[in-house]
Amino acid sequence: MINIDVLVAGCHTRCKHCYVNGGPGPWMPLEDALLCIEKLDILAQYLPDEVTFTLDHEPMAHPDIVQILDATTHTRWIQNYHHGMTTGVGLIHRKDKRAVIEAYMNGGYRSFGITIHGSPAHHDEMVRRKGAYESAIAAAEYLKAQGADVEVSLMLNRYFTQDQASMTAMLETLQPNCVAFVIPIFTPHRHMLDFEPYRASIETVQSLRGAWEEWRQDGEQVEGRARQNTIAAGIERLRSMTDLKELFVQPQEEQYFTLHQDCQLYVGNSGAETRCLGDLRHINLEQTAELIKALPGNRDYGAFYDLEALPSRDMLIRALEGLPQHMIYGDFESVIYRGLEELRTPTRILE
Repeated sequence: MINIDVLVAGCHTRCKHCYVNGGPGPWMPLEDALLCIEKLDILAQYLPDEVTFTLDHEPMAHPDIVQILDATTHTRWIQNYHHGMTTGVGLIHRKDKRAVIEAYMNGGYRSFGITIHGSPAHHDEMVRRKGAYESAIAAAEYLKAQGADVEVSLMLNRYFTQDQASMTAMLETLQPNCVAFVIPIFTPHRHMLDFEPYRASIETVQSLRGAWEEWRQDGEQVEGRARQNTIAAGIERLRSMTDLKELFVQPQEEQYFTLHQDCQLYVGNSGAETRCLGDLRHINLEQTAELIKALPGNRDYGAFYDLEALPSRDMLIRALEGLPQHMIYGDFESVIYRGLEELRTPTRILE
């Protein structure tokens, strides 16, 4: 499967956990956006696998998103994968927000989501924008009023213990169609270290035992996942391995690409681009397709590491032993990335 992130606009927030380097950015001019969608459709017909594209980071921030969405409904070889997540800021302050939602629904996209980081004050702190919580809730309420399905993602952080009552009240009032519980991963992006002071521990998760039913979660499943992905659990799993490289050589069946607002097409997800393939408006699409077919999958951010530059298993274990053992990293791979990041900086471990 091939997916291309099309950055038609920036994002109104700068979330501390952002793993795609979101944040304010320019708009892609409408003429370029329409031409790029046409070019992607042509490119897709030369590729043997399923090809999708995703309008990112905050497409509702683009002043011409209605025309762009209309263009996505006329493609033949490629389809718009609508992940549905929004900060709400880009929508709620538009005068034509009803037309925007109608454009989405005309394309068959009826599900939308917002991410909540705790109480209003803590949410705004986490996303680094005053009033962001209010905009997110207002957008969700507006979407529901227009007949859309709304999902709320709860992005785990250390504030959840003290914000439990506030979050429960929010869900009871909003009554979303679905509630998701997310443990932020750690990947090699510039924003990730900003989130570390807010990262939850296993104690945070255990303190929320009274909230799982109210938040529509399987408490045992959440706690089990949390226990499996602490720094301490990661060390124990590493001790059972003989070679760290085995984590990074598994075949991957997905390829990710990013199209920037200047129409430059890159290999890799947003924030983890590894190679520029050129300006989509002008490159030879058949030749580009042949190049893409020769590339390996890159869904796992670990695919971007030079295997020969990886540290030894024992060195990585020592680095991880210097970190708080009870902190939760979402999955084993992100535990490894956190240890690798520790090795990249001057520490007592390297000394």
